Amino acid sequence: MTLVRATGNGASNLIAEIEQRKRAFQRKDVGQTYRKNAEFYQPKKNHALDELEELLLGNKEKENDSPEVSAAVKEFQQLEKNKSMLDIKGPSMPVQTIGGPTPEETIELLEEVRSAALASDEPSPNELRVAASATAKIQTVQSQISLNQEATRQVEVEAKRQRENEAAVSNRSVQSDFQSPKIPSENLENLQKRRFKEQAIAKYSLQVHMKKYGFTDQQPSFFLIA
Repeated sequence: MTLVRATGNGASNLIAEIEQRKRAFQRKDVGQTYRKNAEFYQPKKNHALDELEELLLGNKEKENDSPEVSAAVKEFQQLEKNKSMLDIKGPSMPVQTIGGPTPEETIELLEEVRSAALASDEPSPNELRVAASATAKIQTVQSQISLNQEATRQVEVEAKRQRENEAAVSNRSVQSDFQSPKIPSENLENLQKRRFKEQAIAKYSLQVHMKKYGFTDQQPSFFLIA
């Protein structure tokens, strides 16, 4: 009986030990499986972006930046610079295409573009080219304004001269009518042709001066010959 009890206790202990080892192996397998899943499903971190974010927030001193961080910083600065330029010029708008409703407003826009291009302490070659193009366009617009003002003045002078010539022709015609109350039809026709010719010469002279000073006639009917 004593041998049976000993054998029975030994079997129980053996079974308990086996169960304990089995549970230990199961816990080990579960732990390894969890770690593998965590490593597999964990999102990859972009260390360059993390360092850039810390740097921009002031949580990290700018020391010994990695090439990735330096490149990210330069890209961020370039994007900010391009954004500020787009607020003025619009997307990829060449300087030569900038124009406002009036020449004066065009000059104001070009001056803003030039100031933005030269805003940095050390402008890049491209920024210097933009500033130079804006300056050249400003000078061109200013020349056009001066030319238009001179053309307008010349038009006013010629218009006044034309009115005086027409008045003189009309006065001569009236005097001729009073002096010759009875004019043959043939002479009357010649007199009308002479009047039309003098008026045409005066109006043609005005058009020549307008074209000479770069002024474009927007109302051709004004210069039609009777």
